[in-house]
Amino acid sequence: MARSRLFDLKEQFVFYASYHTNLTNVLIHVACVPTILFTALVLTHGIPGASKSFATLPLDILGHHFDLDLTFPFLWVAGNAAYFILLEPVAGLLYAPILLTMGHLSNVLYSTHHDEAMKLAGYAFVGSWIAQFVGHGKFEGRAPALLDSLLQSLVLAVFFVWLEVLFFLGYRPALYKDLQRRTGVAVAEYRKQRAQQERVNGKKKA
Repeated sequence: MARSRLFDLKEQFVFYASYHTNLTNVLIHVACVPTILFTALVLTHGIPGASKSFATLPLDILGHHFDLDLTFPFLWVAGNAAYFILLEPVAGLLYAPILLTMGHLSNVLYSTHHDEAMKLAGYAFVGSWIAQFVGHGKFEGRAPALLDSLLQSLVLAVFFVWLEVLFFLGYRPALYKDLQRRTGVAVAEYRKQRAQQERVNGKKKA
């Protein structure tokens, strides 16, 4: 039985990467995608019931004690972390502590700096989305994947910008080379189809 497309790292990454080939656009996303995730976690607390803790886990890390509240925002990133580990175990495990820290910090900021946290998160959230649309419109010349796949835009983009950073640092060069090759093929096919469509549209206007 073929693996589900949801767990096919290469297919999912190539789909995402084919929308992000311009270096400036890639850098914008590397900065803005994690920002959108974190600020969305903070803002989600404003939804009635979202800040409710389903359970509290007392933790001691490096001699520091704190209570980890399992709120909806925290469970959301925990679920994402589990999904990413299934997609690419090593990269996912490296990212998991960062994601879980985001979830915990969203709890802390909402409970201790409610008004200020919500205000700043709102500004950063909107600003990051605007920056990404500028990246696609001005630099990439292609509409974002949001218009074709919500899963890519709302979940997998978070992991794939992390992979972009890891690949830059030398992570799994053979995998990176294969993904680059596949992405090149996908982009060439997209440009071919777009050129054909433009010719058809040109003939209709003539």
